[in-house]
This record gives sequence, structure tokens and C-alpha cells, in this order.
Amino acid sequence: MKFDDILKTVGEFGRYQRRLYIIVVILNFTVSWAALVAVFLNASVDHWCETPEWNTGCEVYGLSEEACELAQKEGSIPSNYTSDGELEYAQCEKYNVTGVGFWPGIDPANYSSGTMSCDSGWVYDDSQYQTTTVTDFDLVCGKDGLTQVSQSIFYGGFLAGSIFFGILSDIIGRWWCLLIANVISLVSGVAIAFSPNWWFYATMRFFMGFGNIAFNIILFVIGTEFIGPSKRNLSILASISYAGGYMFLALPAYYIRSWRTLQLVVTAPLLPLFIAFIWLPESARWLISMGKYDKAEQIINKVAEVNKAELPSPLFTKEYMKEQDEIRKARRPTVVDLVRTPRMRMRTINMVFIWMVNSMVYHGLSLNSSNLGTNDYVAFAISGGIEIPAYLVDIVIIEVFGRRLSLFFCMMLGGLACLSTAFIPPGVGLTAVATIGKFGISGSFTIIYLYTLEIYPTNIRGVAIGNCSMFSRIAGILAPLVLLLTKYWDPLPLVIYGSLSVMAALVSLALPETRGKKLPETLEEGERFGLKDDIDENSEDRKSQDEVYEGQEDNDVSNEFRGKNDIANGVSHDNPVFQMEEEK
Repeated sequence: MKFDDILKTVGEFGRYQRRLYIIVVILNFTVSWAALVAVFLNASVDHWCETPEWNTGCEVYGLSEEACELAQKEGSIPSNYTSDGELEYAQCEKYNVTGVGFWPGIDPANYSSGTMSCDSGWVYDDSQYQTTTVTDFDLVCGKDGLTQVSQSIFYGGFLAGSIFFGILSDIIGRWWCLLIANVISLVSGVAIAFSPNWWFYATMRFFMGFGNIAFNIILFVIGTEFIGPSKRNLSILASISYAGGYMFLALPAYYIRSWRTLQLVVTAPLLPLFIAFIWLPESARWLISMGKYDKAEQIINKVAEVNKAELPSPLFTKEYMKEQDEIRKARRPTVVDLVRTPRMRMRTINMVFIWMVNSMVYHGLSLNSSNLGTNDYVAFAISGGIEIPAYLVDIVIIEVFGRRLSLFFCMMLGGLACLSTAFIPPGVGLTAVATIGKFGISGSFTIIYLYTLEIYPTNIRGVAIGNCSMFSRIAGILAPLVLLLTKYWDPLPLVIYGSLSVMAALVSLALPETRGKKLPETLEEGERFGLKDDIDENSEDRKSQDEVYEGQEDNDVSNEFRGKNDIANGVSHDNPVFQMEEEK
């Protein structure tokens, strides 16, 4: 009996699956914190040059601490008025006050006409943030770009972790990978809070990303692998937990203005999460794929018991186990299969581009929420909260309008919203429009996962997801670096994000619709997918299928198709999400 058939027998989303989903939701709630807490850890603050020569010059004048600081700032720091009429002080230069006595109202014109660099350090405005990595590591005046570099290093950990845990999960299982990832995340998270310098901080952030990505991938896999075929659209609901945690992060960040304390607070939930592993099962699909039928049967029997369903006996026939053994011995598909034939090649190029744009724009907008000219915490909470309705809307529109038009609409909405920010000044209006952009890109990012699973044939579905995911991580690394372009023009990063989103939306129209279609199971069917309304699964004559390939230059591929044995059909019944992780 195939595993999807087993799920139909024991219940596709019964009491056991609902219990499991509660565990997944709990584990998923804090997943976003590792990446997005950087918005507050690396927050930029106003700063100006320190003048230690004047540190004790206010007592005799009876000035308050704040009044003294302002008087010293006015007397030692160059300033000018902006086009908006606001007084702006230099952040990286000062007048030379050596040998000059301080008094309230001192005019720099009376003692200096030249400026010098901040040779004695900086004074930081602590009215909003008591400390950040910027203030502790002096990431200003030529070093300010290191805040975004550290976030790119974090996403580099994403890339390395997705490859490492993707392979390891096939060897030791999903449960052990999650446990190891939690240990890595916990240790690196605590270490970050005690970073003595930026290099140590950036290194630990890499390992934080390395462990965190396992939760992003494997939690989704475990939760989905126990859900029956007709209920898998409910897997989108797990994203709501992620978005809820994202939005909630604004609360501790608001009350904790010291970055080291905040880092410890957001890391602390990883410790009690070890308790949840007691009730988290290993993937039964993985156990079956490894030939561990006894352990798989124990889990399946538990599912049946909780769901009050009866299972046939024997659960796994000798014929089924023999078929699975043959599947394990068969040649694994490779990346070459994604570009071997003309239509598959174009779809792969399109998909990779769309994935990269989604990743870059999503992470870029998430990290840019504090630069929208409004309250940092409100903007951040809205940026996370807007994802919840986006995911709920996805569940409806992908069934009403189909995958292709839904993806096009979401990416076009996000792109146009980002482009329009070039004409809106910082403030509430800019925040509102950027939020619409975040709504669109969040919706498209969820759709693209499902769309990719459906558009590729079963026996290369895992390879396809792994390939697209790898390129999306590379784009994620670039996202923080794009934000550095604000030094040339404030709206430039959002204009870049918007332009790419519009381009990706147009590209998506070249993809075939998959709603209500029988999914391709072999490379041959994948190449033909979209030419007809339906795939003839029980074709009486292979001749008509072979004719599709007549005249193609890649004749050896057609020969490979014609030489496929029935092993591919055995693979086709496996869960595509399991295939995603197994093949990565």
C-alpha cells in the first residue's frame, strides 16, 4: 500500500495530524526571529564626534546633562540646513577643539575654520536604542555597511545549512536534523549576545542562519508529509504561525532597547523547544524510503489508533517492499535533467529567476521596515502582520484563479507598490505602500513553493526544489547589500525590488497552469506538460507520446524517455514534499 493510500485510510487530516500540526506551529512561531531580529540589533542611530576635551566643561555653568550635550555639539560639530529646513549635524567630522575652552554659546567660527575626523570616537543618541551593534562596535563613518554585510553572512549560513541539512536529513532522518539544528541555533544565539567584536558577531550569525534554515525546511516537510493529498493546501496555514511570530517580535524589541539583552530573549525559547521533540515523530515516509518498515509501521499504527481507523494487514506487502528497494537502487535524477529538454529548460530558467526575485524582495522589504520614516516597531509589526492575510488570500485565489494568474497578480502588485515608493516621501504613506508591496511578495513566495511542486515531474521534483532553493538563498545574500544603495538615492533599493518583481510577474505568464491538472510523473510527461489539458496517465499507446519528440535535437533524451522502466511509476506515488527534501 502506497503511503498516500495509507493516509486516505487512516485519515488525511485527522486528530493525530492536528496534534502534530500544533507542535509544528509552536516550533515555527519563533523561526523568523533569528533573521529579522537584525532589524533591531543592527539599527542605525544618530551619532557625532566625541570631544573629550570638553567632557568636564559644563558643571560651572549649571547646565543639565542634555543641555550640556547640545551646547557642546553646537560648538564643535559642523552643521547645515537641509532642503526641508531641518538642521543637520555632521556625523564623521568635527572642529579641532584642542586647547579651546568650552562655554555655552561658543561659536566655532571664532576658533577654527577647518575640520578633522573623529579621532576620539563618537557620541551616540540613545533616545531610542540604548545600544546596538552599531554603537558597541562603532559601525559608522565608513564601517556602516558592515551591518548589512553581517546580514548577508547570516543568509550565507542559510545557503550552507540548506545544503548540509538537506543531505543529512536523508542520512539520519528529519527528527535528528531538527534536534542538531536547535542545538546549533541555541549555542550560536547565546554566543552572539556576548560578542566582543564585529568579526565574532558575524561568524556566530552565520551559524545562527546555518541552524535556523533547518527549521524553515524540515518543519514544513514533517508537517506536510503526514497530511493526505486532498488536504495539502492546508500546509500554507503553517506560514501563519511564522508571520505571527514575525509580528510579535516587535513587542520584546519595543521594551528591550539593549541589543545584547534582546538577543538573549529571542534565543531563550529555543531551550524549552527541546520538550516538543518528545512528541515530534520521525517522518514515516523517510523510514519507508530507508527500508525501516517496522519503525514506520509503529508510527502509522499510532496515527490509526489516534484517528480511530483500521489498517489492512499486512501493511507493507513483499511486492511493495521489493519495489521500494528497486527505487532506492535506481539512478537519482540530477540537475542536468532540469535543462536537458527545451520546454523543461525554459521553465527551469523562469522558475529560478522567479524564486530569486521572491527571495531578494521578501528579505529586502523585511529588513528595510525601519527605514520607512515612521515608528520602527509599528512598521515592523505591520510588515509581519500583513503576511497573515496574504497567506489566507492565497488559499482562495489559487483555487479560483489558478496558480499562474495568482502568482502574476501577487508579484505585479508587489512590484508596482515598490516602484511607487520612489514618489512618496518618508512617513505613513510610504509605510502603507511598502506594506502593500510586502503583501504581494509574501503571497507570491508561498504560491511559488506549491507551483514548483506541481509543475515538475515527480522523479525530478526534489531536484527542482533544491535547485530553486539554492539560487533563492544566493539572492537572499544579495538582498541586504542592495539596501546599501540608499547612500546614492533613498528609494533606489525599493525601485530595484519593484522592477525585478514586475519582470518576474511577466515571466510567470509563460508557465503552464497546474490547477486541477493531473501532475506529471516522468521526465517525458514533464516535457509534454501544458501541451494538452490533461496527461494521459493510462495511455494505450506510447507511440503518440514518442511523436512529441520527433525532430528534437536531443534524440538521446527521447531514447532515455522511451527506455524508462516502471521504477519511475513507483516513485510517482511518493509525496512531492518528501521528494523535495530527499533529493536536495
